[in-house]
Amino acid sequence: MRNNFAVVLMFIGLLTGVLLTWQFNTEVPIEGNFPSDEVETREELLKKFVNKQSYLQSRIVSLRKQIEEAQSQLEEQTVLVNLELLESLKKDVGLTEINGSGVEILLDDSPFSINDGIEIESSNRIQASDLRDIVNILNAASSEAISINNQRIIATSPISSVGTTILVNNAHIAPPFIIAAVGDIDLILERLLNQDLLAGIYNKHENFDVIFNIFKKARINIPIYNGNLKVNYLNLVE
Repeated sequence: MRNNFAVVLMFIGLLTGVLLTWQFNTEVPIEGNFPSDEVETREELLKKFVNKQSYLQSRIVSLRKQIEEAQSQLEEQTVLVNLELLESLKKDVGLTEINGSGVEILLDDSPFSINDGIEIESSNRIQASDLRDIVNILNAASSEAISINNQRIIATSPISSVGTTILVNNAHIAPPFIIAAVGDIDLILERLLNQDLLAGIYNKHENFDVIFNIFKKARINIPIYNGNLKVNYLNLVE
């Protein structure tokens, strides 16, 4: 019994000595791993932040360039739109020469309107009202441009008479009268050949030998308006 107890005590002592020897021989680190890991994490986060910042700065530069290009394109488009609007307005007021297909109308007094220097009657002659009727028909047919004896007709063009003298844009014109119109030929002819719309002219043509001829033209030149422009209702826009 005593021998067994002594053996146990000896074994316990031996084990204790081994453990103590192992503990003394083991190198204990001066500092733990946690501070080192924290520094590495901070450095990694800082690196990511710097990279992200560099990326965002490059994106800002790229976006600014895109914005500048878009603004430049917008300015160019605005200029083009303004130029197109200006050209459209110039066309509307007759400040642009117009070329295109259309019709040409010849109106002239009857050969019998003058006999031995004596005027017979007004039914044998073309009146200012006849010219106005033709112009109204051409406008109703959506003609792009109209002229009478190379006088451009616009919305404010006066066609009047003083005695036997006919004035267009306050300029004296004399027969034969050449009325030119650029536009849809078929539509214009449809209106001009409607005798109900031009009853007075067709009556003079059939009964008093007034000359009224219509010609199709592949190309007609309508000059710019050279009369006075009324600016009573224009405002300066700055």
